[in-house]
Amino acid sequence: MLHHRWQDAAHYLAAYSQMLEETTAHKQSLACEIIWRLGTEVLQHHPNSRLEDFNALYERMKNSGVKNYAKICLEHSFHLLLNGNFNDAKRQLSVAASWRYGKQSASQSMELKLIHAYCGFLDYFIWCTKKSSGTSSDANTSREMHSYFRQASVTLQEIITQPGVWDPFVLSYVDMLEFYNDQEGALKVLQNYAYNKDYPSNPNAHVYLYQFLKRHKAPPAKLISTLKVLHCLVPSHELMLEYCSLLLKSEVEEDMQDCLTIAMNLLDYPSWKYDLNAWNCLLKVMTVLKKNGLKHLIDKEWEKRRDLWLTMHYRNCHGKKDSEENAKLLFVKAKVSKIFGEHKATINSLLKFWGFSTRKTAKRKGKEEKGCLFQLMIKC
Repeated sequence: MLHHRWQDAAHYLAAYSQMLEETTAHKQSLACEIIWRLGTEVLQHHPNSRLEDFNALYERMKNSGVKNYAKICLEHSFHLLLNGNFNDAKRQLSVAASWRYGKQSASQSMELKLIHAYCGFLDYFIWCTKKSSGTSSDANTSREMHSYFRQASVTLQEIITQPGVWDPFVLSYVDMLEFYNDQEGALKVLQNYAYNKDYPSNPNAHVYLYQFLKRHKAPPAKLISTLKVLHCLVPSHELMLEYCSLLLKSEVEEDMQDCLTIAMNLLDYPSWKYDLNAWNCLLKVMTVLKKNGLKHLIDKEWEKRRDLWLTMHYRNCHGKKDSEENAKLLFVKAKVSKIFGEHKATINSLLKFWGFSTRKTAKRKGKEEKGCLFQLMIKC
């Protein structure tokens, strides 16, 4: 397998399958798990594998040992779904959901719970298919849709009311509630999922709630309070740009100060370091603050970060990289540094890096070449 010799691996695994005849329960259980996990990997890469081979492997593994019965059923149904066998996948899940085997089924309660959840999820998929068929206004199709909605909603509601991370199930249930104009019910589901202390901390729950509120034109105060919680959990989330925009519109000094901190925090993360939107957001925040006579807030924040930011964003190598790869970013960063009061130092370090003794020389040379350097000198 390590050398991708899948056909040879299949021969060895076929020989190893005799271990399934072991009379010792522990050895048989171990062999079953090895063959299940390695067998699916080999079949996935074998040039001559067929869907029938996967089905045969899964069925034999289910019947050779019950320790992993529920997991194997779930994996089997996923494989069928990926291959477009929707009805077979649903049938597999329905059979697995009714499986009982004493202590073994009790020990697999979480997997069986997931199987039950995915039964409802597949009912939701059928409902979606009917909805997108273009005949949802037809009386018969409408009845069928409502039937699948009832089946799916009962199952999904039962699952998502139990503490856990149920993202796809919550989204599918909310989608159906919105379709039938039950916005209040959908909002309750999302609020419970986001704020119920019995549930694990889950940033996605707050993202889904924010997106729902935004879709339904909620007041800015509600949007801000939702994103405030998300910021505490994931300060580098992409929605922080929208959070800054909302705070900036409030025109409250405290909100605008928070806005500046959030925008600068975002650029402390390597993934945002060269993001033009993040820098434009910061520039916009600083421009508004300066216009409103709140320059002291900028100075206060810069004093805390100066040493870090000059090293992290304004070294010679950063100027060189930006001038070669993203001139727009270089202009925005230069404007930001100007508001911070570091513009001369920033420009001088770039001049030194590019081999110029004065700004006048750089302007003349840049004008001749019509390059990024000349634009920087003129605009900033």
